[in-house]
Amino acid sequence: MEAAGAPLGAYIKSKLLDGMPAGRKRRKVLTIEDREALARALALLGRSDLLHSLQDMAHAAEIGTLLVTPETEAELRTALSAVQDIRAALLDALGHRTGGRA
Repeated sequence: MEAAGAPLGAYIKSKLLDGMPAGRKRRKVLTIEDREALARALALLGRSDLLHSLQDMAHAAEIGTLLVTPETEAELRTALSAVQDIRAALLDALGHRTGGRA
């Protein structure tokens, strides 16, 4: 199609002005797979206590009370893993196929 995903107004303008102007393209329609990937990402966020845990650890680090014990290290690794899972799911939902964690 001549418009190549450009908004109708931009297409008409380009025809009137003899050239496609650099500008916005229509946002791609999300496929069922993309919607499912976004749902998975939101579910991961909903199930995680990530924000609260990271806020607690950041506060403890700020006031100098963050003791690095095996338990603390395990919690940090769990939080990192959750962030990586969420990032991968969001990239997948946005069409950036990563083949897993990036």
